[in-house]
Amino acid sequence: MTDSTRRNFLIATGASAAAVGVAAALPTAAGASTAGSAGTSAKPLKTPKNAAPLVAHVSDPSTGEVSLLVGEREVKIHDHDLVARLSHAAGVTAKEV
Repeated sequence: MTDSTRRNFLIATGASAAAVGVAAALPTAAGASTAGSAGTSAKPLKTPKNAAPLVAHVSDPSTGEVSLLVGEREVKIHDHDLVARLSHAAGVTAKEV
């Protein structure tokens, strides 16, 4: 029988779903902010060849803070539009948060 750990569980269940959600939202967020400020359309971002699985964690949507967990690292970003897109994609309503 395999050794079940919290880390293995998170990797198996959350990494793929979170990576897809963040990857789907990031090009839109980058394009929207670039297009809004420059007035021109931006190219969609391409996923790097060496991209690793990641988990996006939003503890309080009102702050717009997203913690990206990549391997042993944690990267925090503040992006209210990204949080809104992720919440919408996950079907999360204000009542659930």
